Amino acid sequence: MSKEKVKGKMGLPMALFTLLVMVAIMAVGLAVLGLSTVTVFALVLVAMAIIALCIGFSMEEVQEIILAGCRKAILVILILMSVGMVVGSWIVSGVVPSIIYYGLQILSPSYFLLVGFIICCIVSFFTGSSYTAAGTLGVAFMGIGSGLGINPALTAGMVISGAIFGDKMSPFSDTTNMAPAAAETDIFLHIKSMLWTTVPATLIAAVLYFILGFQHSSASTDMGNVAAISAGITETFNVSPFLLLIPVLTILLAVKKVPSFLALLAGTIAGIVVAFFAQPQFSIATILNSMATGFSGEFSNDMLNTLFNRGGISSMMTTVSLSLLCLAFGELLQRMGVLTAILDRLEALVRKPGPLVLTTLFTCLLTVILTASQYVAILLPGEIFKESYKKADVAPYVLSRTLEDGGTIFSFLVPWSMAAIYTSGVLGVPTLQSLPYSFLPILCPVFAIIYAITGFAVFKTDGSPVTGKGVWFSRKARLAAQEKSK
Repeated sequence: MSKEKVKGKMGLPMALFTLLVMVAIMAVGLAVLGLSTVTVFALVLVAMAIIALCIGFSMEEVQEIILAGCRKAILVILILMSVGMVVGSWIVSGVVPSIIYYGLQILSPSYFLLVGFIICCIVSFFTGSSYTAAGTLGVAFMGIGSGLGINPALTAGMVISGAIFGDKMSPFSDTTNMAPAAAETDIFLHIKSMLWTTVPATLIAAVLYFILGFQHSSASTDMGNVAAISAGITETFNVSPFLLLIPVLTILLAVKKVPSFLALLAGTIAGIVVAFFAQPQFSIATILNSMATGFSGEFSNDMLNTLFNRGGISSMMTTVSLSLLCLAFGELLQRMGVLTAILDRLEALVRKPGPLVLTTLFTCLLTVILTASQYVAILLPGEIFKESYKKADVAPYVLSRTLEDGGTIFSFLVPWSMAAIYTSGVLGVPTLQSLPYSFLPILCPVFAIIYAITGFAVFKTDGSPVTGKGVWFSRKARLAAQEKSK
């Protein structure tokens, strides 16, 4: 068989073998040998490159594919670097210390999780960016939660849930616009359709955070530790409510649809400028170096060392490395035809509304696992299943909703996906630790699965609900059965 015929059109057996190799390297590397995540994904990338060479790709083509994947990571890398600079500059300027200080004075452990979740939902909705919500207020909430004695994994799960709400529901969000475009439907029909899964998931998540918050009542919290943290902050930093205007400015820029990278960069510059006036006790070198290497100070309280000795571009380098490696091997898998070989077979097996929605969800998860890309997990399944939804007489906004319940959501739950790498790097909590407390991204796919099984909130192209046996039997099959019964 010629190279041209092989390249980009892999058979199912070879595709499954490629996946088996990838899974084996991950399992042995992470679970058995205990290698670092960066090392494991470097090995995966090498293995995928070797397979690509074996099926007919030249070394130059493999290199170009890897470079194409890395180019897709550039914007995310710039955002990651800008978040590192924001954290460093906002600490040295007293912004983060002020937020934590006032948060400890105002917020009670009993309702901190609920209030934090609601605030993150609001900010992410109006900015349309989960990255902005997690990289600004999310960082501050992690500090407040630590001061209140709340499990960092629980706080991180709360921040991630709130950040996802806007990423999923806001008309300003890129994924909220991308999913209806992939499914060929109207964005507002898409948002209306997403209410079916997102609203109950959000309400249940809010109740759970409320209940868990009461397990951290003021009576069970070491208020002496809170007082010690507050005192340590005022000993090192000058706190002021006026410093809170800097994150407000950054969020307003995001609301005005200024690109995330530029909005965060503006926040960094504002933090550095304010630091010269608000924190004169620090040298020029300390203030400026906070952007590159983060803040470094000496505190008597170990928790303060953890809270404030961080940030800077250097703190994001591991996350940047993972971003490059994940998108590089994801691009290889896509160009090699691994995804197409598997997904085409899935599409060929699905002809009925219920299984169609379930298969779309599974396909989104599989695509996130293989490509680490939220965008590919929306666009590729959308392109593959678009015609299937038409044939099954299922409304396109059901497809777009499912793409968000799958592609958008799963990208925050798969540890090596871009969104999960970002949130774990910014919040300082590994994805697998925060996952049990990330109630919103867990519940949305659960409701999508329930609806697929029962047919509830699954609509035909004319807007009428799919009911009864129509959920699991195609329209053609139903007509044939009716004809046979006559």
